[in-house]
Amino acid sequence: MSVSSEVFETSDVVRLLDELIGSSQLRPGDRLPSIRELADRFGVKAGLVRDGLLTAQARGMVRILPRVGAIVESTEEAESQGRRPAAADLGEAFSDLVGQSDRNLFHILETREALELSMTAKATQRRELSELYRLREILAAMVQLPPEGCCERYAELDVEFHLEIGRLSGNSVMQTLLRSLLVDVRPHLDRIQWSDDRRVRANESHARIYSALAAGDADAAESEMRLHIREAYDSLLDQMRIPPQPIADSRGSAGE
Repeated sequence: MSVSSEVFETSDVVRLLDELIGSSQLRPGDRLPSIRELADRFGVKAGLVRDGLLTAQARGMVRILPRVGAIVESTEEAESQGRRPAAADLGEAFSDLVGQSDRNLFHILETREALELSMTAKATQRRELSELYRLREILAAMVQLPPEGCCERYAELDVEFHLEIGRLSGNSVMQTLLRSLLVDVRPHLDRIQWSDDRRVRANESHARIYSALAAGDADAAESEMRLHIREAYDSLLDQMRIPPQPIADSRGSAGE
């Protein structure tokens, strides 16, 4: 049953996801319906569901796995005390604070850069090759996407790539803050025109980051991550140089 009259923004999707988990008696590890199924159920666009799932992941409600989808997430502490993890509470508070104080995308990107460079260095220092399996799987999925279309899916995988590096850093607080920042960045990633050349450059950049992590070279990994984030920053700056265009009148000029 469609509930579109109740859904206006990401927070509404998160609320409905929480209600769905409770009403369906889903347990940690259970898989949620696909994004398409959730969009049909909630009566909203798939992009809004994706943003809602990312926010729900930042709050510790679900975990998004490549080629699997979203599964119900929990921790031993949350299960035993009947509440969300402290890091998830911090992530929600951080999101609320940013929303109230500063919505400047470029300030968010600068904060993300400082945070992610530190996380990349930590991930390299403590990495085990066996722990890179999931990161490699995400990278393979990005490379294998067809060149035409799939922009939203590519942006989704890009977010998952960076979140997985955050997980490898071993710092759950920094990981939760990064998730919160990427929720704000994600809609802008969706609007980037992923030309074949841009996607090739992004894939090569991700591959260099991965290789540096696999080699345990923290300096190289940090340097490649800095270049990677700055390219996204510059792409958004390029968009700022172009003034907004009026929406074309679909009624045409007949009868004028």
